[in-house]
Amino acid sequence: MLNQKNNNRRDVERRMLPFVIEFVKFSTAFAVVIAVALLTLHVATAAMP
Repeated sequence: MLNQKNNNRRDVERRMLPFVIEFVKFSTAFAVVIAVALLTLHVATAAMP
């Protein structure tokens, strides 16, 4: 019984791993896009006379 529980937990963890990886990739890309947008906005406002 305990072995079956451990196997079920491992199966759930294996299924969660691709989701976690994709979530981290998406979050990183989103943060980079926001950072570039803010930097561009900062440069554009600094260049205004």
